[in-house]
Amino acid sequence: MLKPTRIESIHTYVCGHWTFVTVTTDTGIMGIGESTYFLHPTAIAPIIEDLKEAYIGQDPYRPEFLYQRVLKKHCMIDAASTSAMAAIDQALWDIKGKALDVPVWQLLGGRVRDKVRAIVLVQAPTAEELLAKSIQAKEDGFTAIKIKPFIEDWNLNSSARILESTSNTVKAVRDAIGWDVDLAVEVHRNLAPDQAIQFAELVRTQRLYFIEDPVQPFSVSVNKFVAENMPSPVALAERNINIWEFREYSDCSHISILRPDVGLAGGFTQMKKIAAIAESRHQRILPHNFTSPVITACHVQLAACTQNWDVQGYVRETESPWTDVVKHINQVKDGFIEISERPGIGMELNFNYLENNGYIPFGSQFNHIAYAAADGGIKQQ
Repeated sequence: MLKPTRIESIHTYVCGHWTFVTVTTDTGIMGIGESTYFLHPTAIAPIIEDLKEAYIGQDPYRPEFLYQRVLKKHCMIDAASTSAMAAIDQALWDIKGKALDVPVWQLLGGRVRDKVRAIVLVQAPTAEELLAKSIQAKEDGFTAIKIKPFIEDWNLNSSARILESTSNTVKAVRDAIGWDVDLAVEVHRNLAPDQAIQFAELVRTQRLYFIEDPVQPFSVSVNKFVAENMPSPVALAERNINIWEFREYSDCSHISILRPDVGLAGGFTQMKKIAAIAESRHQRILPHNFTSPVITACHVQLAACTQNWDVQGYVRETESPWTDVVKHINQVKDGFIEISERPGIGMELNFNYLENNGYIPFGSQFNHIAYAAADGGIKQQ
């Protein structure tokens, strides 16, 4: 196959609440990527349109150079811009893999594992359904489960009742799935710092794999304080966007797990650096991952070649809309995601579906809301 020498076109598709990008070269090779600026996906298309002039005509084999060229020109620090750049970066690595007929993981150092353990997200509106789904996840072969125990009308309860009910839910799930399954808890920023510390103490005996995002992410010092005073491992930083922000969290030794997103934090080019920063401090990488199979595929490429990659966040992709936007999904067997041997990221978009289905606001599809407290004020960020 002829080596591509220049980028000829870049296109964007917004479908559902996902934003996909294609980059096509002079030899006809097309690379794909996904932006995970999921709150406002329609904002990415005009950003990429504005950034095109920095990429068109350039050598697609130079993702590091192109990332630095755009970053240093604009000195961007906003999530929408870095997410647009991340999607293009994924597509460039996809192009290189396809041109050389190897998976991206082969270009980034080669495999360090044979398969990738998944941690499946389990959520439900009631404690009974959450319990049933957790048991089902174990029966389906998953050896790691993450639950959201903030259910029913938790936001209307007293602080004492919130702590009691959520910790009881965690204990009930642990009793149901036993000790052969790792159990993690997604707090989803629902607690104040003092409440988060109390909650961790209440669930100490459940030996949680980690507690994720116990408080709001805006203050590094507050998250550092919470992590230092919680008896469970803490996972943070899914909304961070560059190596400098991740380095600040990595400097906090009590934070066990960093959660970068390949569609937000700079694509493959920057994610390898973030993982190296974490590795130097004995921290694990567990990526933020709940969007389309494209992002999952990108994360699996990184998991394959990154020593300190831990479990892979996973949302079941076996039904619509996950099965609609791609030609095939990531294969999961006995709780492990298979590492693709296909060239590039190993994923193909279903353009027929993308071109005939439009944007759906995020909250409308996944009930992602800010909860109100008993006084009518906002409880959850």
